Amino acid sequence: MAAGLKSLAIGLTIMLSAAWPAAALDSCSCRNLESLQQELANAIYETGFFESLSQQLDAIEKRQIEINKDPTHTDSGKLVLQVSADARKDIMARQFKPPHPKVTGYSGPETVDMEAGKCKQDEADLEAMRNGSACQEIADITSQHEAAHRELCESMGADAYWGRLPSVIAAEEAGRYRAQAEAMRAELKRVIDEGTITVEAIMEPRIRGPQFDVTYSYVLPSVELAGNSAPGSDSWTLDGKGSQAGTIKTAKIAGLTCKASGQLNDDVTLSLETDGLTMSLNEKTKSVSGDIYLKCGQGIGMSMRPQNEVGGGTWFKDAQLKLANEFVTDVNTLEFAKLLSQNGMSASGTHKATVTLVCPGN
Repeated sequence: MAAGLKSLAIGLTIMLSAAWPAAALDSCSCRNLESLQQELANAIYETGFFESLSQQLDAIEKRQIEINKDPTHTDSGKLVLQVSADARKDIMARQFKPPHPKVTGYSGPETVDMEAGKCKQDEADLEAMRNGSACQEIADITSQHEAAHRELCESMGADAYWGRLPSVIAAEEAGRYRAQAEAMRAELKRVIDEGTITVEAIMEPRIRGPQFDVTYSYVLPSVELAGNSAPGSDSWTLDGKGSQAGTIKTAKIAGLTCKASGQLNDDVTLSLETDGLTMSLNEKTKSVSGDIYLKCGQGIGMSMRPQNEVGGGTWFKDAQLKLANEFVTDVNTLEFAKLLSQNGMSASGTHKATVTLVCPGN
């Protein structure tokens, strides 16, 4: 290729690359659960932090105003705005610690500041913030936060906007983060509502006592929970019903090894409460028809459990909601194990519960 044509080709490539639009972000789904949770947790923290900061600075400003009324005071004559600004800088440096300084999936700038004395922000930084977001709705919400600052500045005028006391600026920031938290919470609710939460469990307790050593197996196949969030409420409940089957894996009674057949059956009702960040799960069981038969040497035994026997309890409380959660509990900590211990028996083994948030299309 001639030198001129080669240069032209390279130039066209550079121009086309620069003009080619950035890849569009995907809409948020429960695959972005962790990013949304962290954005929400940060926004909640920042709302409270800046509310508190505004109150602290307001007290400092009022105190300096009073001091300035007394020319004999050693701190009289200091500019209220400067005293408050210095205090703000100090408090921010010592106390501002959001729970997630680096949100999962975010690759943009840490902050996008307003140009001092103007109502503008660097467009390249704004674009990097949007494109660096984990998904489209997060980008929209954070962009709206920044746009609200610019709109207020333009409506007030740059001089008035930048001439406000730091307590007023902090109060505005608290309001922006409050709106951001509300929007993030709504988006988090949406993606969880569009997914499906399932629960399954297996418990294999070994019960031992005088002349008794039996290992059971209780299996609860996957149960789908139903329920949606509601406007105006931060938490909501999802319910589901399933059937649990209990069998005997091994048994040794009075020194005899036994073979088991049949199974015990339970109707299980599950209730999961969540706010999108954490979750708690409660269970209720009710025994239904089903017996276990034992053959020990030449003898035959039978376990006839009373029907309509009820039980239940809390599987876990205030656990983090994730796409996949596994909770393993020692059987000896459960209520029935404590009752057995009062009668000279012991229980060991584990109860394993799995909670999964299945995203649409998976």
